[in-house]
Amino acid sequence: MHINDLPAELLNHILFLATKANSEEGESFTYGLSQAPLPLEKAKLTKYIRGPLSAESLRWDATASIRQTCGRWHDWALSYNLEHIFERCWKGSERWAELTLDRSRYKYYELIPTPSGYAVYRDPYGSLKHTDRLFKTVPSTSTNVRRLWFNGFYTAETDKLILSVIANCDRIQTLSVPWTILRRGTADDWVDLLNVNTGHGTPLESLELQATGLSREQAAALENDDSPCPLDFAKVDFSALKRLKIFGNTMHKPICDSDLRAIARTATNLKCLDITNLSTVSVAGMLALVKASHDTLQVLEHSPRSDDGFYHPYPGNLETGEHICELLASLPEMRDLSISVPNMCGALFANHEVKWVGECQVRTTDLCSCKTSTSATIRAEKLREAFDSARDLIRARRRMEHHLSIEIFFAGCIFEPAKKLVHGDFALAEISSNGRWPMHKQSSTKGPYGASGVYEKEEGYWDVVSEEDYLYAVDRNWIAL
Repeated sequence: MHINDLPAELLNHILFLATKANSEEGESFTYGLSQAPLPLEKAKLTKYIRGPLSAESLRWDATASIRQTCGRWHDWALSYNLEHIFERCWKGSERWAELTLDRSRYKYYELIPTPSGYAVYRDPYGSLKHTDRLFKTVPSTSTNVRRLWFNGFYTAETDKLILSVIANCDRIQTLSVPWTILRRGTADDWVDLLNVNTGHGTPLESLELQATGLSREQAAALENDDSPCPLDFAKVDFSALKRLKIFGNTMHKPICDSDLRAIARTATNLKCLDITNLSTVSVAGMLALVKASHDTLQVLEHSPRSDDGFYHPYPGNLETGEHICELLASLPEMRDLSISVPNMCGALFANHEVKWVGECQVRTTDLCSCKTSTSATIRAEKLREAFDSARDLIRARRRMEHHLSIEIFFAGCIFEPAKKLVHGDFALAEISSNGRWPMHKQSSTKGPYGASGVYEKEEGYWDVVSEEDYLYAVDRNWIAL
């Protein structure tokens, strides 16, 4: 019996196992030289291992022998390699000409006692151009692509190339692109990108928009671009999207609340919404998408970050004055929650029918129904009610055999209602109490980095006190809420 006569599932598994074995035995690193010699200069060069190969390079090398066996195996290898396409901007404009691009010959390169080489220009967009050219020349290859990921491309030229690549891939399920695509792309480009009701291929299910700071030239070019916003056109349809992630901060035509409101008009089936590390989207824009996908949303994260350590940018406010806590608690499919809201109270944890599991984080600026004139005693009582409500919800979930932990970030502290502990820097409170408070404290294993994700800062040491001790200090005005 010939191996190709085996059922397709069994043959595919055999080829997959062979690919994994080839990957483990093949080259997993790349070489480089210490410096580029100037003309007429005799500089001694030193070899070094630059670093591990990328995952896509390992996959391509591992299927080299399989691609050369027969047509069926060649098609399988192409499908395996082209399923995930990762395009990175080249981090420099030169490479060493002496080192072969054939990594299987690296073993001979190791034998060279006195390496030499010279710098040659390499187009930083060369790989992206080659991918676009391949999909246009051989359209059958693009049918294998299920995931596209672009990183480091922020010019008008690369945006055009990215959109061209996407237009040729009508079966992609996951897409990660720079946010500039939203500013330079046309409505037709976004129809091709989302691929809803186009009559060919499959609709896009996951979209990630990445933002970052730009160089002066790139920023000026983006600011001077007057392309109409594609979100203003009714034919741009996000109804098939299951996951939306917006990540990164920028000062140049950033994604803002008006963009999210436009997306929310059709994004009615989201299961995952992740808005992280940007301060240009407020709670109003986030809630527009939450309301649109009220019945389907399962994962929600809204985490505006700052480089200042613990503190987050102000999450904004709702002009309508609606109660955010009741809205979030009413989401029927929600299970993973990490949010930043302007106000919070016990109503957020009052619905024991929720499906929340795992770690729940709530970052809040103030307590519901509190004003600047609200006394410390009333604030302390509202905070105590929120803690009691959180503990009741944790116990309710435990009775259903689900583990739920809740952390509340408020007033520069981290509260753990289940353990009745408060983590924070209480040095000023100790001074205000003339050393009478706290009666008991321990060193905390948490810190400002626990909320911001920013490490390697001189944050200082935190202490942990009991919840009752903390609220007692609030009542005595030793701690200000």
